[in-house]
Amino acid sequence: MELHSLKRTMVKYCRRLWEQGYVANHDGNISCRIDKSRLLLTPTAMSKADITEEDLLVVELASGKVLSGRRKVFSELSLHQEWYHCRPDLNAVVHAHPPAAFAMGSCGIEVDPRITAEAVVSIGDRVPLAPPALPGTPEAKGQIRSLGNMFDVISLGNHGLIAGGNDVEQAYLRLELVEHLAKVHLAAHNLGGARLIPARFVADLLDKRKKAGLGPEARGVPRAEVDQLSELPMEKLLPALAQRLAK
Repeated sequence: MELHSLKRTMVKYCRRLWEQGYVANHDGNISCRIDKSRLLLTPTAMSKADITEEDLLVVELASGKVLSGRRKVFSELSLHQEWYHCRPDLNAVVHAHPPAAFAMGSCGIEVDPRITAEAVVSIGDRVPLAPPALPGTPEAKGQIRSLGNMFDVISLGNHGLIAGGNDVEQAYLRLELVEHLAKVHLAAHNLGGARLIPARFVADLLDKRKKAGLGPEARGVPRAEVDQLSELPMEKLLPALAQRLAK
């Protein structure tokens, strides 16, 4: 997609984030690849409702150096860079603070996709909840490096959601889906709690996900390893993924 079309798409989804109430004040950010060495970014210190094509920035992927644009780069750029470096298949990253998913994350509760078949095919059988970490720190980047290799959406402890995709639309839709699931979880809680899809169904759904070219299995991660990691508590999941990357 040429640069003008990318800018138009990014402004469209900035507006949608704001209209859906997924961001407030200057919250959230979006990036997408222009090519192998450059990113298009939303600027810092602007409401997503007000961003225009002229406000967007072009930066160097490796360094974050501004190549064009009159505004400043957002402080969480390193999280986006880290994900692009570890996932060459990703072309866009969306970060926002959707209220229901944010509420669950701030309570230490993961949003579980296994309440609906479609969600398992779209985003897998887990949305991991990372421990709180300050943006830009080695800890925060390490979380993205580890979790981003296995998952397409990550709940950042006390910091909303971050989602990756083939383009801005897919990244946004994945984030939107997790917020929808969070709302279902919260509604189901008042009725005694949601019942998850039986495990024997989840395996078939993950096969469909792989056939659609989605998820870690489609990128060559063995099913046994995916199954093992999906049930680990977060305090064990991050070390296990870090160990896997170190091999």
